[in-house]
Amino acid sequence: MFASKLFKKILAFLVSISMVLSLFVLLNKSQNPAQAATKLGDISFFRPGLTQESFKNTNDLFAQAVKKAIDTYQKNYGGKIKLVYSDWNNWDTKIITRMAAGDPIDVVFGGSGNFPRFYTKGYLQPINNYVDLKAPYLNLRAMDQIFKYGGKYYLASQYGSNHFWVVLYNKDLMLEEGIDESEMPLALYKKGKWNWDTFVALAKKLTADTNGDGKVDRYGVGCWYPQIFVYSNGVTYVTVDKNGNAKLNFDDPRVQKGLNLAQKGIKEGWMITDWNTASTGLAQRKIAMYIERWYNYDDQKFNQKVEDEIEVAPIPLGPDNKSKLYPFECDGYGISKGARNPKGAGKFINILLESIQKYCDDPGIKRRPKYLQDFHTQLAKYSFYPGSPDSVLGNLVWDINGALFNAASVSSALAGLKPQAQQAVAEANAKPEKPVFRPFKPFTIDFENGKMDMFTILDTTKKSVKLSIVSGKEAIKGKSLKVACDSKKDGEWIDALYTLPSKVKIYGWHDYKVSFDVKLLKAPPKPGDTYIYAQIINSNKSGYKSYGWITFKLDKANAVYHVEGTIAGIPDNSTTMGLKIGIHWGADFVIDNIKVEEVTQ
Repeated sequence: MFASKLFKKILAFLVSISMVLSLFVLLNKSQNPAQAATKLGDISFFRPGLTQESFKNTNDLFAQAVKKAIDTYQKNYGGKIKLVYSDWNNWDTKIITRMAAGDPIDVVFGGSGNFPRFYTKGYLQPINNYVDLKAPYLNLRAMDQIFKYGGKYYLASQYGSNHFWVVLYNKDLMLEEGIDESEMPLALYKKGKWNWDTFVALAKKLTADTNGDGKVDRYGVGCWYPQIFVYSNGVTYVTVDKNGNAKLNFDDPRVQKGLNLAQKGIKEGWMITDWNTASTGLAQRKIAMYIERWYNYDDQKFNQKVEDEIEVAPIPLGPDNKSKLYPFECDGYGISKGARNPKGAGKFINILLESIQKYCDDPGIKRRPKYLQDFHTQLAKYSFYPGSPDSVLGNLVWDINGALFNAASVSSALAGLKPQAQQAVAEANAKPEKPVFRPFKPFTIDFENGKMDMFTILDTTKKSVKLSIVSGKEAIKGKSLKVACDSKKDGEWIDALYTLPSKVKIYGWHDYKVSFDVKLLKAPPKPGDTYIYAQIINSNKSGYKSYGWITFKLDKANAVYHVEGTIAGIPDNSTTMGLKIGIHWGADFVIDNIKVEEVTQ
């Protein structure tokens, strides 16, 4: 009997211990996953122009929002954010450079101007499994249109980065010119009468020679972005399908109609495309209307502090824009292909976008007039993103704008650029090559061995250009390379030298410091406008691509000048790249101590 009672007590004790242990295990199980979930680890993060110094500017809402996001991630998820730096010059090469080097950046910046290339060239991986795509601050319309391929998203964008094009105008100036408020852009828009015809009529009426010298000094419109007339007509130079395949639209009548309007404004003189005049013209009353993104209202009111009343209307749509779509642009963040910590990257992207929306975009938007905020909400329902398909053409988009000044017609301007555009489309549609990172070794060329076999004459049509090794008084020190040339015979620009790739290795995806010494042997043909220049080019064949631009003014003969500069963000990795050195309005010169070194962070 005693044994039975003792057994029952022991059994009860064991059961209680078991229950305690079970509770402990359950508690431990419920806590460990939560603790593990907070340990997402270090990630690298790249946004052009952003450094630790940026965070010291407490007035920079964007930088402070990013700092809050970084602090949140580092506090809650057990990892550090490592900033990767590049300026805005060819910044996207930083992404491919790190990929090629086997160290992809986890979180990278991108936007409507980088797609479909970031997708078709394999820079990014899908974010569906890492980013919360149900977050309320996401701009899903843009993401569906331009960042989604094969059912997968490749970039997440927040609503506040959604920027539409508008016409800002000087209301006081219009009143002074006898224009009733009912005939101004905002009123015309509200009445459904804001279109290309009313826009042009207003622009012509406001163009004037205000000082009576016979020259126009106030333009009806300032617009540094003439392709906006193509986009407001509901079309783009290039169409991209859901798989990222591009097709050229140069023969589309809607494209030509938009460019015809732009060319008309330029040639008739009621529109100016010069950046300096357009960007500051409202404040100086040099323009009456200014075509820009909607956030430029902040610049006019709070930075340039325009005393006149500035009012805003949406961009007037063209006659062929049947769907009434408004040109927008946006940006966001994605995850590099091969990123080491995609899970942490996805979590940080959500934190980052929410922080930017809350602490940067929302306060910025609230500074603008209520009607402008309402436009942002309303027009976002009809947004399209022309910068995305047209990014396929790269800088050729700007060549089209330049051709509008000189070509007799839009059709002839497009015909002249069509072969280049077709090549750009073909390159965009080509399968991506696996990036190969080629290490660079710094080099110095000083000619003391008496050889000049590392160079060739770049432009052989310049008959005055001759190369020779000199010493004594002509040389800079010891022996130098002499470049004989004559701008009177060969013109303003003389592309003289090119380093041979078989002798000197220069590759893309590196940032370079270039330096050399130079001396004019004759007086400059045009004092004040004679200078030496240097670039890195991807071949010495016709149509080569140039990167960087280093210049130095040469004021007098027989003075030794030291030239130094940086060439960064070279967006290709050709094996035929070389250093080009030329002279503007030049005469005979000698060059020595040429150095090319890599610039590292």
